[in-house]
Amino acid sequence: MLWDVAIVGAGPAGLFAARELAPSGLKVVVLEKGQAPRERKSITCGVGGAGAFSDGKLNLTSRIGGEPEALGLGPAEAEALIQYVDETFTQYGAPPEYSGEDEEALARLKKVAAEAGVEFIAGRQRHIGTGKIREVIDNLYQDLLGQGIAFRLETLVKSIRREGDGYLLDLGAEVLRARCVIAAPGRAGAYWLREVTRALGIGPNFGPLDVGVRVEFPAEIYAPIERIMYDAKFRVRTPTYDDMVRTFCTNPRGFVVAEDHGEFVLVNGHAENDKKTQNTNFALLVRIELTDPVEDTTEYGRAIAKLATTIGGGKPILQRLKDLRQGRRSTLERIRRVPIEPTLKEFTPGDISMALPHRVVVDLVEALSMLDRVMPGVDSGSTLLYAPEIKFYDTRYRIGPGMETELPGFYVAGDASGHSRGIVFAAVTGILAARHILSRHA
Repeated sequence: MLWDVAIVGAGPAGLFAARELAPSGLKVVVLEKGQAPRERKSITCGVGGAGAFSDGKLNLTSRIGGEPEALGLGPAEAEALIQYVDETFTQYGAPPEYSGEDEEALARLKKVAAEAGVEFIAGRQRHIGTGKIREVIDNLYQDLLGQGIAFRLETLVKSIRREGDGYLLDLGAEVLRARCVIAAPGRAGAYWLREVTRALGIGPNFGPLDVGVRVEFPAEIYAPIERIMYDAKFRVRTPTYDDMVRTFCTNPRGFVVAEDHGEFVLVNGHAENDKKTQNTNFALLVRIELTDPVEDTTEYGRAIAKLATTIGGGKPILQRLKDLRQGRRSTLERIRRVPIEPTLKEFTPGDISMALPHRVVVDLVEALSMLDRVMPGVDSGSTLLYAPEIKFYDTRYRIGPGMETELPGFYVAGDASGHSRGIVFAAVTGILAARHILSRHA
């Protein structure tokens, strides 16, 4: 059978692309190596992707999660697409509440941050929550099935090659043929996409890499900011190296979780709708940029992740901030002295400075000191640091209109494309790819 469109990956990019294509009458198949929404066990793989399975934060501003200009979008068009994505999530059951709408409170927080040398990026947000987002994604999934979109779950695409005017996707037991491909495997599939595109002759350029830790502390420390913006975004420039460090994915009263990537383990965080903890966590990430002749940031990040996993014995490393500052490893006894209980139960007490580059460690310690002026108490010696947290946004593909690569009919979308960093912009890239395909079949 010849498919009109094969979509690799059922995260936000793949699902929204499928939704755009569904009414067209084109034969569309979605290939996903994970499971259906209500059957999923993996945090990183499955229908809904990573972000839409864990927590479900929608950043509804063009300043967070992507660069509209790189996608060929003007300000008005970008905002219209963001609103469309938000309305779609609402249609499938997202709760109506927003945060980040009190302009006066946002302005006051921005002033406090600026006085501390911290940039605060304000924006409207919707927090769907881990439990609810799975229902929302399942509603979307069932709707797509009802509209005739074919899903091949627990299916691994081994390779993709060009043949004539179309593409052959090797599934191991069979080869699938498609006129067009939308490759949207998410961050977990970024390395796979890099190898596939290299074989196709359209391999990526390398950009910055985000390396850091997951920070956990008493929920009361973040509560005043949470009332203003649920997942506040802060950026600092560190004194020693002038590096950019940012907070990402704040989870008030949430959980720290481990992500198993096979060759290494990373940490992440999420917040449940009904189940709350006494802790808040966020990622603290250092932007790393490599220059010629050392530019393969993907391999650099993977090397850091593998080293940390080796040191942690296959588990994330946990360390008190006090111990990190004093240049000693944390022990289980020292962890027990902290007035909060770690929400991640499987960890190895250790020394993060043995796993992360020295420059990164200096940046993290300095950034926490600066953030303490905006969020008093976060720089306490009892603050917990989990490592490693790495965001592989570093591979970026050259694209034309509608996310099409230099190969006709081959599109990239979502976080693996390097053109999105989160649910909303991932969905936007999927929409753009699908609409471009539709324009060709009009």
